[in-house]
Formats: sequence, C-alpha cells, structure tokens
Amino acid sequence: MQEKVVFKLDVYDERIRQKAMTLVSEFSGVTSIDLKEQGKLKVTGAFDKFVMTKKLKKIYEYADIIGVEPDGEPVQNRNQVKVPKPKVNKPIRQTKVTKPTTTYPRRKPGQAKNSDACIIL
Repeated sequence: MQEKVVFKLDVYDERIRQKAMTLVSEFSGVTSIDLKEQGKLKVTGAFDKFVMTKKLKKIYEYADIIGVEPDGEPVQNRNQVKVPKPKVNKPIRQTKVTKPTTTYPRRKPGQAKNSDACIIL
C-alpha cells in the first residue's frame, strides 16, 4: 500500500541533508522524495516508516514523523448534501443626506420702535 510520510528534519547542514536523501533513496519501495520545504522530508511509496525513522535518527537524532496519509487522491463523499446559502439583503444606499433645518424665533419688524427699552445717552 502506497502512503505519503512526512518527516520532521530541521537540518541546516547540506551534508546531513545529502546523507538523508541517499539513505531514503536506498529503501526499496520508495517512489518519490521531496525536500523542498524547510525542515520537512516527504517520502512516498510502500516501505516501513518505522525502520526508516530509526535509520534517519542515526544520521540526525531529532528526526521524527509528522504525518502519514495514504497516497493518491482523497476519497470524496458522493452523497454530499448541499446547504443553501442564506440570502443577505444589501443595505439601501441613500443618494443624498440632508440636514434638518432649525428655525429660530425672529423679532417682528415693528417691535423695536415700540419697546420701552432704556437708551443710554
């Protein structure tokens, strides 16, 4: 059974990386090796992942398995139930906002003449 195993391999030394690549490539059943991501070694094929981990720990003692998944396309559920999307009403856009006008009480034109106000001379 083919499976894809991701090893944690935080190595910055190029010589140790090359040793790990050659060691992994010597295993029978390995179909592909990927070391593009920093700190991750992805190996695909039919092999014993625990023996490979043990051999990698001889080169780099902190090697560990991060993830294991079957190789190939993931099986999709054919009986998926479609959930209707809720309709969202868009807010109504006002074209022009007007300020309310305030009116102040004004004097009547003839009121100042007839007032009994004190006039300072």
